[in-house]
Amino acid sequence: MGHTYFIECSRCDYSSSEITLGVGFLFGNVDDILHGLKGQDKKTVQFLNNRKTIHHHYSRGYSLYQCSNCHSLENKCHLVLYNSKGDLLFETESYCDPCQKNRDYMPEDSENETVPGLHCPKCHHNKLHISLGALWD
Repeated sequence: MGHTYFIECSRCDYSSSEITLGVGFLFGNVDDILHGLKGQDKKTVQFLNNRKTIHHHYSRGYSLYQCSNCHSLENKCHLVLYNSKGDLLFETESYCDPCQKNRDYMPEDSENETVPGLHCPKCHHNKLHISLGALWD
């Protein structure tokens, strides 16, 4: 089961749009996960899926990523694909164009309704208020 969250900064006026985290029933197979992918990730996975080269997959579901330099955020679907030999075929990444580097995965602590280590994308303050939006399947 997944959650939606909203992030607000008490030091500045930053307020996020709805952030979706977690997995649901649609993460059981690659065909269904394709609906959560966008852009080049979706094209690449469709190509690999059509060629029947995917043997098994792993997904954290919708995940949050943050740049360690500028603290920009991206909320996207995570997916890792392997071939029959166990070789990595594909893994979603979150790339920060301005900083020219990959963003870091930010794991949620759903028991405490927080994302440890998260910084405000606007003022870079590290004490944010995270509120639970809704539960989803």
